[in-house]
Amino acid sequence: MAKAVLTFALYQGDSLLRRETVTQDIVKVGRDPKSHLQVEDELASRMHAVIEVAGPDDITLIDLGNEPGTLVNGANVNKCKLHVGDQIQVGGTLIVLERAEAAGAEVAAPVAAAAAVSSNPFAASAAAVAPPAFGAAAASNPFAAAGASNPFAAAGASNPFAGAASSPFASAASHAVPDDAPPGTYTYTMLKSGPDVPPDEVESNAPAVEVMVLWDTNVLHVSHLAPPRNFYVGEEEGKNFSCDFFVPSEKLGTTRMPVVIGDAASVAVVIPPGATGHVEIAGQPRMSLDQARAQAQPCSELSGAHQLPLPNGAKARVELNGFVFQVAAVNAGKPIKKGLAAGMDWTVAMYFGLSFLSFGGLIAAMAYFVPPMGLTDEGEIDKDRLLLIQQYLNAAAEREQEEKTEDVVSENADNKEGGTGTRAKGEEGSMGKETSKATNKRYAVQGPKDNPDPHLARQAALREARDFGMIGLLNAGAAGDPNAPTAPWGRDTSSGMDDVSARGNMWGDEIGDAFGAGGLGLSGIGEGGGGRGEGIGLGNIGTLGHGAGTGSGQGFGAGHGRLGGSHKTKAPSVRMGATTVNGRLPPEVIQRIVRQNFGRFRMCYEQGLSRNPNLEGRVGVRFVIGRDGAVSTAGNGGSDLPDTGVVSCVVSAFYGLSFPQPEGGIVTVVYPIMFSPG
Repeated sequence: MAKAVLTFALYQGDSLLRRETVTQDIVKVGRDPKSHLQVEDELASRMHAVIEVAGPDDITLIDLGNEPGTLVNGANVNKCKLHVGDQIQVGGTLIVLERAEAAGAEVAAPVAAAAAVSSNPFAASAAAVAPPAFGAAAASNPFAAAGASNPFAAAGASNPFAGAASSPFASAASHAVPDDAPPGTYTYTMLKSGPDVPPDEVESNAPAVEVMVLWDTNVLHVSHLAPPRNFYVGEEEGKNFSCDFFVPSEKLGTTRMPVVIGDAASVAVVIPPGATGHVEIAGQPRMSLDQARAQAQPCSELSGAHQLPLPNGAKARVELNGFVFQVAAVNAGKPIKKGLAAGMDWTVAMYFGLSFLSFGGLIAAMAYFVPPMGLTDEGEIDKDRLLLIQQYLNAAAEREQEEKTEDVVSENADNKEGGTGTRAKGEEGSMGKETSKATNKRYAVQGPKDNPDPHLARQAALREARDFGMIGLLNAGAAGDPNAPTAPWGRDTSSGMDDVSARGNMWGDEIGDAFGAGGLGLSGIGEGGGGRGEGIGLGNIGTLGHGAGTGSGQGFGAGHGRLGGSHKTKAPSVRMGATTVNGRLPPEVIQRIVRQNFGRFRMCYEQGLSRNPNLEGRVGVRFVIGRDGAVSTAGNGGSDLPDTGVVSCVVSAFYGLSFPQPEGGIVTVVYPIMFSPG
């Protein structure tokens, strides 16, 4: 029960902050939110001062020694009595004691009146409920004589309802708290609402000590020492020692007092001189501290004190000048799990984990078993369109194969158009005779048709025949035909493959002399052809010829006529090169399947031709055929086509090809494709 009810007013400057009514016997003042009088001031300490209440007229303020101290009515104090109207200064906050009244004075009369009320409502009505008819007929009642021996007569006097004054409801009514009861006239009690928690769930087998510091009934401090160690209270602080809880020396009689002395092996409670209380040890009756001193040993850390060993489960209560120290030897509590998974429900985590694994496995299976689609959109078109596309690709591959066969036949023919000569040495000069007025005549050197070594005569030999008479003529006849072209680097004689000799142009419709500069080329006024060879023509082999090819005709190609006529359009050419296969799959099968899909590669090439009409070159693709016959990887296997977009398009198109399943593993293929414009 509270001893007094105090009302304080808190001011900050001239402004009233709030009013607080407290009923505690020990009022804690400080910045701590748990303080009874919380002072929200930066200069206030967490526990700045305490107010000890013994009654309305016995109120004591104790400063706990923190800076900047405590002022009462303007004077700095350590300990002083308080009266109504006193002003307490803590930092910049002013606390005024406005009222101090005895606790329970206002509710004494109501409680007394409640106690005077009869607790049995049936008692008053019991006497008044007897009907008068029964009273009037009592004298003539034939059973009146027997009333003395009526067993119910005695029982009527001992009516059980008459003794209902001890009704539990009446007792509860006398302890009811009015709604307007002031603070301090009642207390709160925790009621047990469930079974005890098993010790195994919250405790371990390690020893520990619980120390609780109280001021009367107010809990000031609680410590759980695991493993056990010494616990000190007081106000002395040093370099090598300190106090676990601050208690004024006026209350302890010393500046530093041990409460518990212990280690991992033993625990002992300290009994200071003048202290009261008791000790409870399992299996023994409760004994007072005076009885415990007879069994205890003197304490070396506090003069006049004793220390009593406490076995596991023992409790001690030590009361000293208003302070209460409760010590219990208990088992250490289990440490609280820390970390991200400390409060995790592993059942729920396992459920989610299994769910993720199931969905992950399903997605992985779908990704593994779906065949690669490459660059095609076949999954989005119907079967009819797919069949038409396949037929178109097959037809295009057949046309490509037919054109290639025709080219091979043409290359094997004997009547090729291009000549076999090379450009002659020296400066460029047009072929022909300076004095001739004819045109469109080609040169010729007389000789057999199957001449294996056509050549020209030296120009010097002809000059000697022209300048030195008969001997010169004989020499000139021996040197060669004077009507044939000559060259400074020629031989002594001239020999060709034509029926007659003539000094005409490089090309012409018929053999004969034609106007020219006397050279061996197409244009210019010099003698040579501007090249490096020792012949006539534009080819790269042989000595004499009329074109740039490898045949015996005149012109540039491998056809059957010379250059001229109308231009014939032709689709871009896509030709296969030498294929390299490493694996157990016939190269013919691979070539056939790739040729059937030449339409895809032509599409890539035509896109490049739209950017560069003269684009031509070779694209080499190196690809791997997997065990299932699909192309697993494809890359650039050596390309000289100067368009990276076309090369990338062709390489990617190979992913859509499908081959027979190879025997004995994978197959590595290098497939070159030559592209040329039409």
